[in-house]
Amino acid sequence: MKKLLIIILTVLSSINCWAADYEYLEEPVFKVGEKAVFNLYYNLGFVWIHAGDCTFKTQERKFNGQNVVGLLVTGTTTSTFDKMYCIRDSFESYMDAKTLRPVYYHEAKHEDSYVSKITYNYKETDKGVDVQMNRFKRNKTDEKTFSLDKNTLDLIFSCYNFRNLNTDKLAVNQTVPFNMLFDDDVYNLGLTFKGKTTVKLKNGKKYKALKFVPKLITGDLFKKEDDMVIYVSDDMNHVPLMIEAKIKVGSVKAMLSDYSHAKYPQTSLIK
Repeated sequence: MKKLLIIILTVLSSINCWAADYEYLEEPVFKVGEKAVFNLYYNLGFVWIHAGDCTFKTQERKFNGQNVVGLLVTGTTTSTFDKMYCIRDSFESYMDAKTLRPVYYHEAKHEDSYVSKITYNYKETDKGVDVQMNRFKRNKTDEKTFSLDKNTLDLIFSCYNFRNLNTDKLAVNQTVPFNMLFDDDVYNLGLTFKGKTTVKLKNGKKYKALKFVPKLITGDLFKKEDDMVIYVSDDMNHVPLMIEAKIKVGSVKAMLSDYSHAKYPQTSLIK
C-alpha cells in the first residue's frame, strides 16, 4: 500500500504518443478551473477499504514571468488508513499557455517517515528538451541534467496529454506506445484500446466509457503486464472514470467521485 497513489497516477498518465497513426486534438479538452476528485480503494480478501483520495485541478499560474497553466494533483490517505500508512503527496506540472509544452514539474512526497522532493526545469532545444533535475531523496540531495525527446513527458503532464488523444482514430485492440519520465528514468510503455462499454460508479452515476489496458512494468507491484483496466468517459472531456488493478497483495480501485467545470457537455453520463 506504500505506493497506492503512485499506482493510480501512473495509470492516469497512460498515454503519450506522437506517431503518425494516432492524432491529438489541437485544443486541450480541459480548461482552467476543472476539478476531478477520485476515491481510492484497497481490497484484501472480501472487504473494500476507502484508503484515500486524489484530486486533480487546473489553475492559472505565473512562472518566470510567463503565463502557465498549473496542473495540480494532491493525494492523501483517509484518517482511518493513516493508522496503517499515512500519505500526504503533492504534484504540479506547469504548461506554457501558448505552446502547450511543459516548463516545470515538482513533486513532494511525505509517506510516513519517508520524504522526497523532485523538481524538473525544462528547456526546449533544436534537438529536443534539456531537463535540469533537483532531487532530495533518502536524506541526500543531488542534481542532474539530461536530454529527452519531445515525446517524453513527466507523470502529471502525461495525465492531461492522454486526454487529448483523438479516440475516434483508434481501432479495437490497437496499441498506442508512450514514453514517461519517472524520477530520472524514461519508461517505454503502451496502452491498448479495448472498445466501448458502460461503467457504474460508487456514487451511483453510470457512464458510457472507453476501455483501455496499459502495459505495466512487472516486479514489485504487478505480476502481469495486463493487470490493470482504465475506463475513460466517452465524450469530449475524456475524463478518467474508474481504474481497476491487481497488485501482488490485494487489489486497488480509483473511482471518480466528483467532477466540476468540465469544458464540454458530459454526454457520456447516462441519465
